[in-house]
Amino acid sequence: MNLAEMIKKLTCAYGVSGDEFRVSRIAAEMMESYFDRVDIDDFGNVLGRKDCGIPGAKTLLLDAHIDQIGFLVTEVTREGFLRFTTVGGVDQRMLLGSELTVLTKKGPILGIVAAMPPHLQKAGDNKKSVPIPEMVVDIGMTGEQAKKAVRVGDFMAFANDAMELQGDALCGKAFDDRACLVCLLYAMELLKGKPLAVNLVLAASTKEETGFQGGIATAFRVKPDFGIAVDVTHARTGDAPNVICKLGDGADITLGSNSNPRFARRMIEVARAKKIPHFVSATPSASGTNAWPMQMQGQGVTTLVVSLPLKYMHSPVEMLRMCDVKSVGKLIAAFIETFDGRL
Repeated sequence: MNLAEMIKKLTCAYGVSGDEFRVSRIAAEMMESYFDRVDIDDFGNVLGRKDCGIPGAKTLLLDAHIDQIGFLVTEVTREGFLRFTTVGGVDQRMLLGSELTVLTKKGPILGIVAAMPPHLQKAGDNKKSVPIPEMVVDIGMTGEQAKKAVRVGDFMAFANDAMELQGDALCGKAFDDRACLVCLLYAMELLKGKPLAVNLVLAASTKEETGFQGGIATAFRVKPDFGIAVDVTHARTGDAPNVICKLGDGADITLGSNSNPRFARRMIEVARAKKIPHFVSATPSASGTNAWPMQMQGQGVTTLVVSLPLKYMHSPVEMLRMCDVKSVGKLIAAFIETFDGRL
C-alpha cells in the first residue's frame, strides 16, 4: 500500500467540520477490505467493524477524525466579495493572500483572500494582523454574479493539494487528522490474516474541530471497553524550538488524564520490545483529542492517546514524515496483536 498516495487522496478532498461526507466516502472505500462491515452514519462518521469470533470478547475502538478546519460564508456583498467566519481554530495571520475553494451547490469555485498592497497601506499597517471580520474573499465576480453562485452558509477550505518534499516529508492541508487514519489503515494491513483476541472498531470520525461531536456519537454508539484516539501532536520548528519532539521521532504515547496509566505503560512496553521509534509526552489535562469525550461515555471507557508528530498544525502547509506514519501504524498493530482485553 502506498501510504503517501492515500494521504494525498484523503487530503485533496474537502471536508470542513459539518460537511465531511466527501471524505467519508473515500475513507469508507479505503476501509472496506479490512473489515467485516463498513457503514457511514448520519453524522458522516465511518465505522469499520472486525469481530474476533471469541464470545464475550472486549471491544477496542480506534479513532482518527477526518474533518478539517475551514470557513463559512456569512455575506455576499454588493461588490461580489464574500465575508466569512472560521470553522475550527484558524490563525488569522496567515490568511491574507491565501487561495480558498468555495464549495457551492453547483460546484467548487476558486477565490483568494484579498490582500491590500503595501503601496496602499498606512504607516504601521504591516505590523498588525487584519481581523477576520475585515477580510473578504475575491472570487472574480460582480455582485450580481456572486449572489447567484454563492449562498450564505457555503463552506470554504484551503485550496492547495499535498506535495512531497525532500526525503520522506509530505506537506499539505488536513493532515490533522486524516494522516492518522492512514496510520490506522497501515496497522490493519499489518494485522491481515492474524488472529485477534478483541473486537475492533475503526472510526473515521467527524466534527472534532468544532467540539468532538462525531467522537461523542461514535463512542455512544459503539460502547467500547477500550479506546485509542490517534491524533497529531506538535513537532519542533524554527520558531518553536522548545517543543519536545521533532519529525522522525516516531509515535507519541501520551501520559495524563486522557490516558489510562496501565494502558499507556502497556503501549510503551510494546514499543520498547518491538524497537518501534517512539517517545513519551505528558498532558495533565484535556488532550484536545477524541479521547476526552470518549472516556466519559457510559460507565467510562479506558482510553489512550497516541499521536503523530506534525509541523505547522492548522495551516495549509502542515508537514509530516512518512517514517512517523509507519511508526504509529506499527505500534498500534503490535499492541493489538498481543492485546486480549486485559491490562
